Amino acid sequence: MVTVDELNKIKVAIDWINKLANGINPIDGSIVPDSDIVNNVHISRCLFFVSNLLEDVANKKSIPQKQYEREFQLTPEIAANVSITDKTGIAMFVKEINRVIPENMKPLVAAKVTQWLVSVGYLEEREGSDGHKYKAPTELGTSIGITSTWRDGTHGQYLAISYDANAQHFILENLFKL
Repeated sequence: MVTVDELNKIKVAIDWINKLANGINPIDGSIVPDSDIVNNVHISRCLFFVSNLLEDVANKKSIPQKQYEREFQLTPEIAANVSITDKTGIAMFVKEINRVIPENMKPLVAAKVTQWLVSVGYLEEREGSDGHKYKAPTELGTSIGITSTWRDGTHGQYLAISYDANAQHFILENLFKL
C-alpha cells in the first residue's frame, strides 16, 4: 500500500522523469542540449517506461509479477554451488542460495528459513521489554553454530543473528524439509 507521502514523491518523480525524457531540465525548466545523454533515444525510451510504471503504482494498478515455472527446490547440484562463508546473516545466506538457482525457479525467502528454524527448535521468538518480538538462537541452535550479538541500529538495539559454516551446511542439508 502506498502512503500519501510516497504518492506525492512518486508524482514528483513522474514529473521529473517525463521532463528528462522530453529533454527538459526538471530543476530549472531549461532545454537540455541535444548532445546530452538524456536525449539519447534509448535513454528517453527507458525514462518513459519507468514513468509509466510509476504511474501504474500511483494509480494502484497491479504491476505484473514475474512468473516462475518451478517452486523453490534445493537439489544436491544447486547446494554444491552455494558458497559457504565463515559467518553470515540469514538474508545474505539466502541471497547466495538464490544466486545459484535456475532463473525459472521461485527464489527462497529468508523468512521461510527463519520460520522453519523456529518450528524445529533452533531459534525461538522472544519478547523484549518494549513489547517487540525478536528471534534468538536456542541451545540447540547454538550447538550447530547459530550465534547472536546485540547491536546498536538507527532504531535502537537489535539482536543480530549469525550463522557459521556449520549452521549454513545444516540449513542446506535440511532445506528440502521447508
